[in-house]
Amino acid sequence: MFINHYETKLAIENPQFDILLAAIFFVLCFLILKKRKEDYPLSVVQTNQIKGLAILLILFNHLCYYTDPLPSLYSIWSEVGMIGVTIFFVFSGYGTCISIQKKGIQDFFRKRVVRIFIPLIYALFLLLSLYIVLVPDMQNNFLVEMPRILFSMESLDGKMWFIIFVLAWYCLLYVSAKLNLGNTHKLVFLLTFSFAIITIPDMPYVAKANAFSFPFGCWLGFNHSTVIKKLDEFIQSDLKLIITSFSGLIFLSGTSFWLAETLKFHAYQTILLIAAIAVASSSIYLFYQYRFQEIKQAISLELISCVIVFLTIYFNYLSRVFQNQDFEETLFLMYWSASRSLANVLIACSLALVIVLMLKVNRFSWLLNFLGWISFELYLVHNTFLIHFDFLLFRGPITLMFGIYFLGVCLMSLILKRLSEGTLRILSDFKILPSA
Repeated sequence: MFINHYETKLAIENPQFDILLAAIFFVLCFLILKKRKEDYPLSVVQTNQIKGLAILLILFNHLCYYTDPLPSLYSIWSEVGMIGVTIFFVFSGYGTCISIQKKGIQDFFRKRVVRIFIPLIYALFLLLSLYIVLVPDMQNNFLVEMPRILFSMESLDGKMWFIIFVLAWYCLLYVSAKLNLGNTHKLVFLLTFSFAIITIPDMPYVAKANAFSFPFGCWLGFNHSTVIKKLDEFIQSDLKLIITSFSGLIFLSGTSFWLAETLKFHAYQTILLIAAIAVASSSIYLFYQYRFQEIKQAISLELISCVIVFLTIYFNYLSRVFQNQDFEETLFLMYWSASRSLANVLIACSLALVIVLMLKVNRFSWLLNFLGWISFELYLVHNTFLIHFDFLLFRGPITLMFGIYFLGVCLMSLILKRLSEGTLRILSDFKILPSA
């Protein structure tokens, strides 16, 4: 009836199927465009298209990972899934910070986090039900298994690490807002945890590689007026400047990715070099500010004492890590995590800029906009019928079967979205949730 691809790879006869699928989706997304006027950079339609592109990258990554033999462009698909996740983290931070600036933190969790939990509970309930009904070895007891939906969701689907990670960022952002920190101090607060993430040995590598994505999105959100203005000026500029700047960003993205993957084998020397450059440049900058800009009051003994205490705690923690784990392996993970996170953010920005530049010709992709609108629901349900319970893909040519599968999961995602919205309306009517 079905195949579980955690246990059995998806057998394919044509390893070039990924090229054909990518070409079909490229045509559907970027060559069949609709006119749109009076739009602006990073609008709702813009961010929906960016998220639509992100969920497509994740879908291709998950599909190609479980095929045998691996597809011809697997070296690309094995990396783009991480870029798709980075896009989601960046724009989660972006949208959340704009919302906080406009509406404050009143009803923060009731409005935002519950909108995650309702579709999540429905999606994981479906997955759990399928396992209990269709897998004989599963204990046939809903009451025993139900708590896994919230308290052990990764045991149901390992891809749910994303939900846990983004909820953690929401909590940290809420705390920083509750402390009445300014925007700059909020970012410092979040970046402190970013550095903690890359130094925790048991943290999943996918989380480490996205340690700075959400804070970067928060920076965009806190400065969204300036960012939108700069992007609008960029779109209106000369075509030669656009091509040159975009090419430069692509080159910088590729270079940062290459440095992340190449120099990781020389992490110790690379970290020392980066630290030396950082200390030298920071010292020169602080001396200039102190000598010529008269910031003697800003660099107070209180601030210096705070920095010393923080560094003492941090390096004592690192010393314990080094004692319990191989020194070079620890530095390897720290360097790779920080540099790969930077590379992911730059590549995500390059892809987002492709969508933004469509404003130059007053066009938008209807398909990407639709996929972005249901992107969260797609993330929740696509794995259920792609990896856990493959009822379709193994039955015929992968290109044809994937098209049918894709239409099916889009329909299920749309139903899940409508069901979640209906549940939210019912909760609002009973005053459990505030009205939207």
